[in-house]
Amino acid sequence: MTVLSWVLIAILVVGLVAVFLSWTAGRLDRMHIRLTTAHASLDRQLIDRSSTVRDFAVSGLVDPAATLVLVEAADNARAAPGDEREDSEGELSRLLRTVLGPADAAGDVWERADAPHRELLADLVASCERVRYAHRFHNDLVERTQAMRRRPVVRLCRLAGRAPWPQPFEFDDAPPDGLTRLVGQAASGRAA
Repeated sequence: MTVLSWVLIAILVVGLVAVFLSWTAGRLDRMHIRLTTAHASLDRQLIDRSSTVRDFAVSGLVDPAATLVLVEAADNARAAPGDEREDSEGELSRLLRTVLGPADAAGDVWERADAPHRELLADLVASCERVRYAHRFHNDLVERTQAMRRRPVVRLCRLAGRAPWPQPFEFDDAPPDGLTRLVGQAASGRAA
């Protein structure tokens, strides 16, 4: 082989490595963009849930003490600064389960509700489910982005640039089971 052949092979190898690194950096960049979008979506769903909880709390379907507690928790969740947001959102989920989680408590609320209030309860369940899906999607994307950033080639070549390390958003997102079952039964009864 001549010197020209070796030079061409070296250029080809360097070109392939450059293409691979560029492709990997682009993929990582797209993951970070998707993560930002997922975080914004989760934030929007959390705001919607706190608004729906507030609407439910002031609807007159629960006693005044539960109304005060739910309104305060919804307002705290909405206004909490970044480092306290996870705790506030988890507390809102726990309070919802306390008020509407037991089947008898949810059943009492459901029985007192007229058609517009039942629609509000269905919106509350749907809002809780959307939060759950957005939360899972966000945290799954965080895990995949972290795994990509842990790859040796990404770390060695600093392909992540100055992007911050992706952080999961951890909070209790379980919906009130009693109400979820009632709304599901009512929806299946209408479909039948």
